[in-house]
Amino acid sequence: MLKISIAKGALLASGLAGLMLATPAQAQLDQALQTAKRSTAQSAASQQRVADLDDSAEAKQREYRAVLQQIDNIRLFVDQQDIYLQSQQSEIDSLRDQLGTVEAIKQGMSPMMLRMAVRIEDAINADMPFLKEQRLARVQRLKNTLGDPAVSPAEQYRQVLNLYKQEVSFGQGLESYEGAHPSKPNSIVNYLRYGRVSLVYMTKDESEIARYNMADGSWEAATGVDALQIRRAIRIAKGEAAPDVVLAPVTVGAN
Repeated sequence: MLKISIAKGALLASGLAGLMLATPAQAQLDQALQTAKRSTAQSAASQQRVADLDDSAEAKQREYRAVLQQIDNIRLFVDQQDIYLQSQQSEIDSLRDQLGTVEAIKQGMSPMMLRMAVRIEDAINADMPFLKEQRLARVQRLKNTLGDPAVSPAEQYRQVLNLYKQEVSFGQGLESYEGAHPSKPNSIVNYLRYGRVSLVYMTKDESEIARYNMADGSWEAATGVDALQIRRAIRIAKGEAAPDVVLAPVTVGAN
């Protein structure tokens, strides 16, 4: 009995000793594990910091490239504006040259238009005397316009051309109108103009028919076939007869 107790005591003592020996080794193992865990955590944190730094560097690089692109765009815009300004300056210089030319043209236009008005007036006075008063009145209105500084040269020139066009139009068509008798102002007759080829008149009672002689500026009586053609032409011009071919009485000069 005593031997068994001694043996149990020896075993107990031996187990306690082994436990006492195992405890420091376990602690060292736990400490090593903690160290490893801390090292792993630190490594992961370091890796994250490196990744964050890489992301930041990449973002900065993209931002840097974007800034460089903006600089290139601004330079291109500035170059385009320089080209535009050069073009505008060239256009301004051209307009200045043109203004100088326009001023010179304006200085020459006024006397030219006055000469044109005088030539029209001379042509009317030398022409057959149809609508003479109205035509000379238009020339006088044109002269007044040419002498008005408030009227632009462009408008003055337009009116000169219009008067020329009106005079040219008289050379076309058949026209009948009423007017005073050439030698009896109180008597109204029917005039008939064959373009600028011939001018005749006929009294209201058709008793007197005459044609204008450009050679000497006189009126000559029309008789026979000429009188019949004139009567028919006047009716056609007034719309009293259907349109038809008419013969104009003309004066044939001597050879």
